[in-house]
Amino acid sequence: MQEFKLQLRFMLVGLVSKGIDYESTILDMEELQSLVKTYGGEVFAAVTQKTDYPYKATFIGSGKAEEVADKIAEEKIDVVVINGVLKPGQLYTLEKIFFRANPKIKVWDRLNLILQIFSQHAHTKEAKLQIDLAGLRHMGPRTFGMGYILSRQGGGIGTVGVGETNTELMKRHWRSEMRQISAQLTKLSEEKVKQIEKRKSIGFQTAAIVGYTNAGKTMLFNRLTGKTNLVADSLFATLDSSVGKLYIPKLKKDIIVSDTIGFIKNLPPTLIDAFKSTLLESVNADLLVVVIDLSDPEFADKIRAVDEILHELCGEKMNRLYVFNKTDKAKSFDRTDLRMRYADFNPLFISAKSGAGIDKLLDTTGELIAKLSHKG
Repeated sequence: MQEFKLQLRFMLVGLVSKGIDYESTILDMEELQSLVKTYGGEVFAAVTQKTDYPYKATFIGSGKAEEVADKIAEEKIDVVVINGVLKPGQLYTLEKIFFRANPKIKVWDRLNLILQIFSQHAHTKEAKLQIDLAGLRHMGPRTFGMGYILSRQGGGIGTVGVGETNTELMKRHWRSEMRQISAQLTKLSEEKVKQIEKRKSIGFQTAAIVGYTNAGKTMLFNRLTGKTNLVADSLFATLDSSVGKLYIPKLKKDIIVSDTIGFIKNLPPTLIDAFKSTLLESVNADLLVVVIDLSDPEFADKIRAVDEILHELCGEKMNRLYVFNKTDKAKSFDRTDLRMRYADFNPLFISAKSGAGIDKLLDTTGELIAKLSHKG
Protein backbone atom coordinates (compact mmCIF):
# COMPACT_ATOMS: atom_id res chain seq x y z
CA MET A 1 0.00 0.00 0.00
CA GLN A 2 1.43 3.39 -1.04
CA GLU A 3 2.15 5.77 1.82
CA PHE A 4 0.26 9.07 1.61
CA LYS A 5 2.38 12.06 2.57
CA LEU A 6 0.43 15.04 3.87
CA GLN A 7 1.52 18.32 2.30
CA LEU A 8 2.86 20.78 4.87
CA ARG A 9 1.20 24.18 5.20
CA PHE A 10 3.69 27.07 5.16
CA MET A 11 3.62 30.72 6.16
CA LEU A 12 6.20 33.24 4.95
CA VAL A 13 7.44 36.23 6.94
CA GLY A 14 9.54 38.96 5.31
CA LEU A 15 11.40 41.92 6.76
CA VAL A 16 11.51 45.17 4.77
CA SER A 17 14.73 46.61 6.17
CA LYS A 18 16.01 50.16 5.91
CA GLY A 19 17.34 50.92 2.43
CA ILE A 20 15.49 47.97 0.84
CA ASP A 21 12.55 48.86 -1.40
CA TYR A 22 9.26 47.05 -0.97
CA GLU A 23 9.30 45.67 -4.54
CA SER A 24 12.61 43.87 -3.91
CA THR A 25 11.12 42.32 -0.76
CA ILE A 26 8.13 41.04 -2.73
CA LEU A 27 10.43 39.47 -5.33
CA ASP A 28 12.42 37.81 -2.54
CA MET A 29 9.18 36.50 -1.04
CA GLU A 30 8.14 35.09 -4.43
CA GLU A 31 11.47 33.28 -4.63
CA LEU A 32 10.93 31.98 -1.10
CA GLN A 33 7.53 30.67 -2.22
CA SER A 34 9.28 28.86 -5.11
CA LEU A 35 11.67 27.30 -2.60
CA VAL A 36 8.71 26.07 -0.53
CA LYS A 37 7.16 24.58 -3.68
CA THR A 38 10.46 22.86 -4.49
CA TYR A 39 10.51 21.40 -0.97
CA GLY A 40 7.00 20.05 -1.52
CA GLY A 41 5.00 22.41 0.67
CA GLU A 42 2.32 25.00 -0.06
CA VAL A 43 2.13 28.60 1.13
CA PHE A 44 -1.15 29.52 2.86
CA ALA A 45 -0.19 32.89 4.38
CA ALA A 46 2.48 35.61 4.11
CA VAL A 47 3.21 38.84 5.99
CA THR A 48 5.89 41.53 5.86
CA GLN A 49 7.13 44.03 8.41
CA LYS A 50 8.88 47.36 7.86
CA THR A 51 11.69 48.02 10.31
CA ASP A 52 15.04 49.81 10.38
CA TYR A 53 16.83 46.71 11.65
CA PRO A 54 16.05 43.13 12.81
CA TYR A 55 15.06 42.75 16.47
CA LYS A 56 17.74 41.14 18.65
CA ALA A 57 15.55 38.53 20.36
CA THR A 58 12.95 37.70 17.73
CA PHE A 59 14.21 39.15 14.39
CA ILE A 60 10.65 40.44 13.79
CA GLY A 61 8.90 42.67 16.36
CA SER A 62 7.02 41.09 19.27
CA GLY A 63 3.73 42.53 18.01
CA LYS A 64 4.31 41.08 14.54
CA ALA A 65 5.23 37.75 16.14
CA GLU A 66 1.85 37.67 17.93
CA GLU A 67 0.13 38.52 14.65
CA VAL A 68 1.94 35.58 13.02
CA ALA A 69 0.84 33.31 15.89
CA ASP A 70 -2.79 34.26 15.27
CA LYS A 71 -2.41 33.48 11.57
CA ILE A 72 -0.78 30.12 12.40
CA ALA A 73 -3.88 29.12 14.37
CA GLU A 74 -6.25 30.47 11.73
CA GLU A 75 -4.58 28.78 8.75
CA LYS A 76 -3.37 25.65 10.59
CA ILE A 77 0.25 26.39 9.63
CA ASP A 78 2.91 23.68 10.07
CA VAL A 79 6.06 25.64 9.18
CA VAL A 80 6.90 29.36 9.36
CA VAL A 81 9.78 30.50 7.15
CA ILE A 82 11.49 33.82 7.90
CA ASN A 83 13.10 35.41 4.83
CA GLY A 84 16.48 36.04 6.43
CA VAL A 85 19.31 34.27 8.22
CA LEU A 86 18.51 34.06 11.94
CA LYS A 87 20.46 33.01 14.99
CA PRO A 88 19.44 29.74 16.70
CA GLY A 89 18.21 31.68 19.74
CA GLN A 90 15.93 33.85 17.59
CA LEU A 91 14.39 30.78 15.95
CA TYR A 92 13.85 29.17 19.36
CA THR A 93 12.23 32.30 20.84
CA LEU A 94 9.83 32.50 17.89
CA GLU A 95 8.95 28.82 18.36
CA LYS A 96 8.07 29.55 21.99
CA ILE A 97 5.80 32.43 20.93
CA PHE A 98 4.10 30.35 18.24
CA PHE A 99 3.68 27.32 20.53
CA ARG A 100 0.25 28.51 21.71
CA ALA A 101 -1.00 28.44 18.11
CA ASN A 102 0.50 25.07 17.23
CA PRO A 103 2.58 23.00 19.72
CA LYS A 104 4.25 21.22 16.76
CA ILE A 105 5.15 24.38 14.85
CA LYS A 106 8.52 24.54 13.09
CA VAL A 107 10.30 27.84 12.50
CA TRP A 108 12.92 27.95 9.75
CA ASP A 109 14.93 30.74 8.25
CA ARG A 110 15.91 30.94 4.55
CA LEU A 111 19.03 28.83 5.08
CA ASN A 112 17.14 26.11 6.98
CA LEU A 113 14.70 25.82 4.05
CA ILE A 114 17.52 25.60 1.49
CA LEU A 115 19.26 22.92 3.56
CA GLN A 116 16.02 20.92 3.78
CA ILE A 117 15.76 21.04 -0.03
CA PHE A 118 19.41 20.06 -0.38
CA SER A 119 18.79 17.06 1.89
CA GLN A 120 16.09 15.87 -0.50
CA HIS A 121 18.36 16.19 -3.54
CA ALA A 122 21.68 14.96 -2.16
CA HIS A 123 22.76 11.61 -3.56
CA THR A 124 26.51 11.45 -3.08
CA LYS A 125 28.44 11.11 0.15
CA GLU A 126 30.13 14.44 -0.54
CA ALA A 127 26.87 16.37 -0.94
CA LYS A 128 25.43 14.84 2.24
CA LEU A 129 28.56 15.75 4.21
CA GLN A 130 28.44 19.32 2.86
CA ILE A 131 24.83 19.68 3.98
CA ASP A 132 25.70 18.36 7.45
CA LEU A 133 28.61 20.81 7.70
CA ALA A 134 26.49 23.79 6.62
CA GLY A 135 23.78 22.83 9.12
CA LEU A 136 26.30 22.50 11.96
CA ARG A 137 27.85 25.88 11.14
CA HIS A 138 24.47 27.57 10.96
CA MET A 139 22.84 26.13 14.06
CA GLY A 140 25.97 25.79 16.20
CA PRO A 141 26.27 23.45 19.20
CA ARG A 142 22.49 23.34 19.69
CA THR A 143 22.24 21.09 16.65
CA PHE A 144 22.73 18.14 18.96
CA GLY A 145 19.17 18.23 20.25
CA MET A 146 20.10 18.74 23.87
CA GLY A 147 17.51 21.46 24.16
CA TYR A 148 18.06 25.01 25.21
CA ILE A 149 18.63 24.22 28.88
CA LEU A 150 21.87 26.03 29.43
CA SER A 151 24.25 25.72 32.37
CA ARG A 152 22.44 22.76 33.95
CA GLN A 153 24.89 20.58 35.87
CA GLY A 154 25.12 16.83 35.24
CA GLY A 155 22.67 14.84 33.09
CA GLY A 156 23.17 14.68 29.34
CA ILE A 157 24.68 12.40 26.77
CA GLY A 158 27.16 9.81 27.99
CA THR A 159 29.51 10.68 30.79
CA VAL A 160 29.62 14.33 31.82
CA GLY A 161 32.69 15.53 33.63
CA VAL A 162 32.39 17.16 37.02
CA GLY A 163 31.18 20.70 36.59
CA GLU A 164 30.73 20.27 32.84
CA THR A 165 27.58 22.06 31.76
CA ASN A 166 25.23 21.06 28.97
CA THR A 167 26.49 24.10 27.07
CA GLU A 168 30.09 22.89 27.28
CA LEU A 169 29.08 19.35 26.34
CA MET A 170 27.16 20.58 23.30
CA LYS A 171 30.13 22.67 22.20
CA ARG A 172 32.47 19.71 22.57
CA HIS A 173 30.22 17.42 20.49
CA TRP A 174 29.76 20.19 17.92
CA ARG A 175 33.50 20.83 17.51
CA SER A 176 34.21 17.09 17.27
CA GLU A 177 31.55 16.57 14.59
CA MET A 178 32.76 19.62 12.63
CA ARG A 179 36.33 18.31 12.67
CA GLN A 180 35.30 14.84 11.49
CA ILE A 181 33.14 16.11 8.62
CA SER A 182 35.72 18.71 7.57
CA ALA A 183 38.42 16.04 7.49
CA GLN A 184 36.28 13.79 5.27
CA LEU A 185 35.49 16.69 2.92
CA THR A 186 39.16 17.69 2.75
CA LYS A 187 40.04 14.14 1.68
CA LEU A 188 37.33 14.16 -1.01
CA SER A 189 38.50 17.61 -2.19
CA GLU A 190 42.10 16.39 -2.46
CA GLU A 191 40.95 13.44 -4.60
CA LYS A 192 38.97 15.80 -6.82
CA VAL A 193 41.94 18.17 -7.20
CA LYS A 194 44.10 15.20 -8.27
CA GLN A 195 41.51 14.28 -10.93
CA ILE A 196 41.45 17.89 -12.20
CA GLU A 197 45.25 18.08 -12.28
CA LYS A 198 45.46 14.74 -14.12
CA ARG A 199 43.07 16.00 -16.82
CA LYS A 200 45.13 19.16 -17.24
CA SER A 201 48.42 17.20 -17.40
CA ILE A 202 47.15 15.18 -20.38
CA GLY A 203 45.93 18.31 -22.17
CA PHE A 204 42.20 18.29 -21.42
CA GLN A 205 40.70 21.77 -21.31
CA THR A 206 37.58 22.48 -19.30
CA ALA A 207 34.38 24.51 -19.35
CA ALA A 208 32.06 24.78 -16.34
CA ILE A 209 28.37 25.48 -16.74
CA VAL A 210 27.24 27.83 -13.97
CA GLY A 211 24.29 30.12 -13.34
CA TYR A 212 21.25 30.89 -11.26
CA THR A 213 19.24 27.89 -10.16
CA ASN A 214 16.60 26.80 -12.69
CA ALA A 215 18.24 28.69 -15.58
CA GLY A 216 18.43 25.50 -17.65
CA LYS A 217 22.03 24.50 -16.89
CA THR A 218 21.43 20.76 -16.68
CA MET A 219 19.34 20.65 -19.85
CA LEU A 220 22.22 22.38 -21.66
CA PHE A 221 24.75 20.00 -20.06
CA ASN A 222 22.71 17.00 -21.23
CA ARG A 223 22.44 18.37 -24.77
CA LEU A 224 26.17 19.07 -24.99
CA THR A 225 27.41 15.82 -23.44
CA GLY A 226 24.66 13.36 -24.39
CA LYS A 227 24.01 12.58 -20.72
CA THR A 228 20.58 12.20 -19.15
CA ASN A 229 20.85 13.96 -15.79
CA LEU A 230 17.63 14.96 -14.05
CA VAL A 231 15.98 18.06 -15.53
CA ALA A 232 13.20 19.59 -13.43
CA ASP A 233 11.35 22.89 -13.34
CA SER A 234 12.35 23.53 -9.76
CA LEU A 235 15.10 25.22 -7.78
CA PHE A 236 18.22 23.18 -6.94
CA ALA A 237 17.25 20.16 -9.06
CA THR A 238 21.02 19.66 -9.48
CA LEU A 239 23.13 19.44 -6.35
CA ASP A 240 25.97 17.05 -7.07
CA SER A 241 28.55 17.97 -9.71
CA SER A 242 28.56 16.08 -13.03
CA VAL A 243 31.31 15.84 -15.65
CA GLY A 244 31.12 14.87 -19.32
CA LYS A 245 33.02 15.17 -22.60
CA LEU A 246 32.12 17.56 -25.42
CA TYR A 247 33.61 17.48 -28.92
CA ILE A 248 34.52 20.97 -30.20
CA PRO A 249 34.75 21.01 -34.04
CA LYS A 250 37.00 24.11 -34.16
CA LEU A 251 39.50 22.52 -31.79
CA LYS A 252 39.06 19.07 -33.34
CA LYS A 253 39.14 17.55 -29.87
CA ASP A 254 37.10 16.89 -26.74
CA ILE A 255 36.92 19.21 -23.76
CA ILE A 256 35.61 18.42 -20.28
CA VAL A 257 32.30 20.05 -19.33
CA SER A 258 30.95 20.19 -15.76
CA ASP A 259 27.55 21.04 -14.30
CA THR A 260 26.95 21.72 -10.63
CA ILE A 261 24.69 23.38 -8.04
CA GLY A 262 22.79 26.50 -9.12
CA PHE A 263 23.27 29.81 -7.36
CA ILE A 264 20.67 31.96 -5.64
CA LYS A 265 20.44 35.51 -4.29
CA ASN A 266 21.67 36.14 -0.75
CA LEU A 267 23.34 32.74 -0.62
CA PRO A 268 24.82 32.69 2.88
CA PRO A 269 28.63 32.45 3.13
CA THR A 270 28.15 29.36 5.32
CA LEU A 271 26.62 27.56 2.35
CA ILE A 272 29.19 28.74 -0.21
CA ASP A 273 32.02 27.68 2.09
CA ALA A 274 30.50 24.25 2.75
CA PHE A 275 30.06 23.57 -0.97
CA LYS A 276 33.50 24.73 -2.11
CA SER A 277 34.62 21.16 -2.80
CA THR A 278 31.64 20.61 -5.13
CA LEU A 279 32.42 23.92 -6.85
CA LEU A 280 36.08 23.00 -7.48
CA GLU A 281 35.20 22.03 -11.06
CA SER A 282 33.93 25.56 -11.66
CA VAL A 283 36.78 27.32 -9.84
CA ASN A 284 39.42 25.42 -11.86
CA ALA A 285 37.71 25.58 -15.27
CA ASP A 286 39.37 27.31 -18.22
CA LEU A 287 36.04 28.85 -19.22
CA LEU A 288 32.86 29.62 -17.26
CA VAL A 289 29.69 29.26 -19.32
CA VAL A 290 27.15 31.40 -17.45
CA VAL A 291 23.60 30.30 -18.31
CA ILE A 292 20.90 32.97 -18.00
CA ASP A 293 17.14 32.44 -18.18
CA LEU A 294 16.11 34.99 -20.80
CA SER A 295 12.41 34.41 -20.04
CA ASP A 296 12.88 35.60 -16.44
CA PRO A 297 11.93 39.31 -16.06
CA GLU A 298 14.50 39.58 -13.25
CA PHE A 299 17.40 38.06 -15.18
CA ALA A 300 19.60 41.19 -14.81
CA ASP A 301 19.39 40.98 -10.99
CA LYS A 302 20.19 37.28 -11.16
CA ILE A 303 23.24 37.93 -13.35
CA ARG A 304 24.50 40.28 -10.62
CA ALA A 305 23.85 37.63 -7.94
CA VAL A 306 25.80 35.01 -9.93
CA ASP A 307 28.66 37.48 -10.55
CA GLU A 308 28.95 38.20 -6.82
CA ILE A 309 29.25 34.50 -5.97
CA LEU A 310 31.70 33.85 -8.83
CA HIS A 311 33.82 36.77 -7.66
CA GLU A 312 33.94 35.26 -4.18
CA LEU A 313 34.88 31.85 -5.57
CA CYS A 314 37.18 32.79 -8.45
CA GLY A 315 38.41 36.30 -7.63
CA GLU A 316 38.95 38.45 -10.72
CA LYS A 317 38.81 35.51 -13.11
CA MET A 318 36.96 36.88 -16.14
CA ASN A 319 37.01 33.97 -18.62
CA ARG A 320 33.23 33.97 -18.95
CA LEU A 321 30.75 33.36 -21.72
CA TYR A 322 27.19 34.57 -21.18
CA VAL A 323 24.59 32.23 -22.69
CA PHE A 324 21.03 33.57 -22.74
CA ASN A 325 18.88 30.45 -22.64
CA LYS A 326 15.15 29.77 -23.22
CA THR A 327 14.80 31.93 -26.35
CA ASP A 328 11.85 29.68 -27.19
CA LYS A 329 10.11 30.75 -23.98
CA ALA A 330 11.06 34.46 -23.82
CA LYS A 331 8.24 36.70 -25.05
CA SER A 332 10.39 39.56 -26.30
CA PHE A 333 14.00 40.66 -25.95
CA ASP A 334 16.42 43.06 -27.60
CA ARG A 335 19.44 41.08 -28.83
CA THR A 336 21.31 44.22 -29.91
CA ASP A 337 20.89 45.86 -26.50
CA LEU A 338 21.97 42.71 -24.64
CA ARG A 339 25.00 42.24 -26.92
CA MET A 340 26.09 45.81 -26.17
CA ARG A 341 25.34 45.63 -22.44
CA TYR A 342 27.27 42.39 -21.94
CA ALA A 343 29.83 42.84 -24.73
CA ASP A 344 32.71 41.76 -22.45
CA PHE A 345 31.17 38.29 -22.10
CA ASN A 346 30.49 37.31 -25.75
CA PRO A 347 26.70 37.00 -25.24
CA LEU A 348 24.97 34.20 -27.16
CA PHE A 349 21.28 33.28 -27.51
CA ILE A 350 20.18 29.66 -27.39
CA SER A 351 17.43 27.24 -26.51
CA ALA A 352 18.81 24.18 -24.74
CA LYS A 353 15.38 22.63 -25.22
CA SER A 354 15.09 23.01 -29.01
CA GLY A 355 18.80 23.14 -29.83
CA ALA A 356 18.67 26.60 -31.40
CA GLY A 357 22.03 28.39 -31.24
CA ILE A 358 24.01 25.34 -30.03
CA ASP A 359 26.31 25.29 -33.11
CA LYS A 360 27.23 28.93 -32.47
CA LEU A 361 27.86 28.07 -28.80
CA LEU A 362 30.26 25.28 -29.82
CA ASP A 363 32.13 27.59 -32.23
CA THR A 364 32.44 30.41 -29.69
CA THR A 365 33.54 28.02 -26.94
CA GLY A 366 36.23 26.67 -29.27
CA GLU A 367 37.44 30.18 -30.17
CA LEU A 368 37.63 31.31 -26.53
CA ILE A 369 39.41 28.19 -25.32
CA ALA A 370 41.87 28.45 -28.22
CA LYS A 371 42.67 32.05 -27.19
CA LEU A 372 43.16 30.96 -23.60
CA SER A 373 45.55 28.23 -24.77
CA HIS A 374 47.69 30.76 -26.64
CA LYS A 375 47.75 33.01 -23.56
CA GLY A 376 48.85 30.09 -21.43
